Amino acid sequence: MTPDLPEFPPDAQRIVERWDPEGLRAWRTRPPAVAGAHVVAVRGIDATSVLDALAPLDPLTDAPGGAAVVVMVLDGASVLGRDELAALDAATAAVERVVFALAAVGAHVDRDAVRRRDEVLLRAHSARFADARVVLEPEDLSVAVRAALAAHPDTVADHNARRAAHSLVERTCLRIGETARATREGSDAATAELRARKARLVAMRDGGRAERLAQLRGDVQRARVDLLHTAGTLVRSVSAAVRADIDRAGRRDLPALPGRMDELADRAATDLDGVVARRLADLVDRAGVSDHGSAGPAPRDPLPGPEPRHRGVEDRMMVIVGASAGVGLGRLAVAPIAMVPALDIATIPIALTLGGAAAWWLAGARRLVAERAHLRQWASDATAHLRSQLEQRVLGRVLETEAEVSAAVIADSRAAALTVDEELAGIDAEARRLASERSGRVASCERDRAVLAMVLDDLDNSMEPGGAAARPTP
Repeated sequence: MTPDLPEFPPDAQRIVERWDPEGLRAWRTRPPAVAGAHVVAVRGIDATSVLDALAPLDPLTDAPGGAAVVVMVLDGASVLGRDELAALDAATAAVERVVFALAAVGAHVDRDAVRRRDEVLLRAHSARFADARVVLEPEDLSVAVRAALAAHPDTVADHNARRAAHSLVERTCLRIGETARATREGSDAATAELRARKARLVAMRDGGRAERLAQLRGDVQRARVDLLHTAGTLVRSVSAAVRADIDRAGRRDLPALPGRMDELADRAATDLDGVVARRLADLVDRAGVSDHGSAGPAPRDPLPGPEPRHRGVEDRMMVIVGASAGVGLGRLAVAPIAMVPALDIATIPIALTLGGAAAWWLAGARRLVAERAHLRQWASDATAHLRSQLEQRVLGRVLETEAEVSAAVIADSRAAALTVDEELAGIDAEARRLASERSGRVASCERDRAVLAMVLDDLDNSMEPGGAAARPTP
């Protein structure tokens, strides 16, 4: 078991245990350091020259965690890369002493230039290797490794324990920082999504009331124009049918014409009610109103009947004109008989009879013509009255439907606004909860990282300066 370090107190270990329990368990149970060197070389680098230089030394270990020193073999033909740095970090996480050696290559390679470039890269990679030096000659490598192995085992174990603790705490700080950053980014993404959702809800808060009402007004205007045109067409058809009936009617048929027109008016009103019902049902469907229960059409008032025709001077004049014409026609008819003196007296009753018959016929014809003219005038007035009735019927149904649908749209808008307000309140509450959770998590991360940052400073101060790399003798 690794002894507890004063620079790594229990409270800091509890923080690390929350974030990296496996890492803390591995640090507590790590094996003690042995007086051995561990050679690290990535694939593709020939470490034969380094191994030959270290062959006299004993022992060489394959376990980096228990080594007293790590010998990092770098490629002599090119500068180190990402693979070498990753292998370096993994091998030296629990070993304080590190020696860098350059593998032997052909004479055509400028090894000194490669060494200088590697040293620059090592300093940039980690502050631990700020004083790192890369060994070129096997003799210098042997001297540096012997000096590292000559240290007291307790000192090596203490340094390695602090280095392992430093690596563990540093790795935990990185994990805490990544968690805090992920928490901020995740919270920002969630907040942005809530903000976008809130904007969408605010945009549709009224349930599209303005658009629906504007569409309703347009539909009502079109329906009003179309239905009034239909009413006018029906009225014209009734008027044409009644005029035709009046022109064909005899004296006995004239009294039935007002009833006939009333029947045609009822039929026209029924047809119009059907057209209005279908058109308004389509209007309601377009408005998106589901529970619309409009009342049916009211009964139509019967048309007023014609006033009795009053006989005037024209009728009396037609009797006189008819009698005069009849007498004249009678005398003309009996003129041949009047030429016989014996039959002259007989022409008088014949002329009178013909005159009376002509007067009666002309008076009757004049009365029929007057009655038809009277009914035509009445039919014209009744048609105007029927037009007014049907237009009032259409406008009343349209206005009633418009008012009911408008009220339904406003009610739907209010219900939608209430629902949206509840959702907005939920979004605000969720945003506050996310902000509170983010603040709490980030604050907890910052507290833990602040404690571990102090531990890192204490561990840095407790470790010997210059222990990151061996300095070869010039």
